[in-house]
Amino acid sequence: MIDKELYLAPLQGYTDIVFRRLFASYFGGVDFYYTPFIRIERGDFRQRDLRELAADELDNLVPQILPANADELNRLTDVVCENGYKRIDVNIGCPFPPIAAHGKGCVLFNYPDRLREILSAMANRTDVEYSMKIRLGFTSSDQWREVVDNINDTPLRHVTVHARYGKQQYKGECDMAAFGQFVEACKHKVIYNGDIRSVEKAEEICRQFPTLLGIMVGRGVLSDLSLARKMKGLEELDTNNFRRFHSELVDAHQQHMSGDKQLLGKLQPYWEYLYPEAEHKLRKNIMKANKLDVYLNSVAQLLRVIDQKDKQE
Repeated sequence: MIDKELYLAPLQGYTDIVFRRLFASYFGGVDFYYTPFIRIERGDFRQRDLRELAADELDNLVPQILPANADELNRLTDVVCENGYKRIDVNIGCPFPPIAAHGKGCVLFNYPDRLREILSAMANRTDVEYSMKIRLGFTSSDQWREVVDNINDTPLRHVTVHARYGKQQYKGECDMAAFGQFVEACKHKVIYNGDIRSVEKAEEICRQFPTLLGIMVGRGVLSDLSLARKMKGLEELDTNNFRRFHSELVDAHQQHMSGDKQLLGKLQPYWEYLYPEAEHKLRKNIMKANKLDVYLNSVAQLLRVIDQKDKQE
């Protein structure tokens, strides 16, 4: 059990408004949720991003924006504030090549002057409370050193650090030594992110870095939807809870999608993470289903097998 704040990482294609609402209702344990990043594309806002800012969304939702420069920072801040939010997270951490190719995310560590301009623009805004999500750099885990003074000079609620550099994406080990050096150099409260897949791992991180404000979990929660609950010491939930959650997830997406192909294209990617301990063949049947009824039958079969194993144990 940990006594730190828990944050759900924004995962493109997964933690959208439908997932967040149902996750909060059926599982919970998370203190704050982030939207997948809101960005400007071809000179304008992406409407599907703005739909994440629904007025009836969770009270503990923090919109995340992905600026390439100071002008985009201000435009994105304006549109988020127009939707009633006064707290914004700025993504300087996305490692994916298509994002880096547009000069966004943690590739900004390769352009420290532009990153400083973004930080300066953040400091000039008094109508919003900012936080930041970063990596340790883009090409190495010590690039943060060049801009840490600028980060310290920027008013921030906190800095979330994924303890890798961008070129690693999600491969290799997190650099805990470099992360620890950042924690010592940073004047702001820090949140740890990276490879948290168990309560034990979260407890280990908190013992190693007792000054942390919190822990951000992402892929670990998709693999175990009860992980945040476990971290908070809450009652564990059985597969019946997941059945109800999954049924509502299917129904909610079905209302806005046309045909099985589009719906399955939304649902099946979750099974890259869900129930990783389940038999490979059962998960494969779910992933290769080309009709909704086949998909639902495959999910039901997998859950029955898990129930049987739980009873035997």
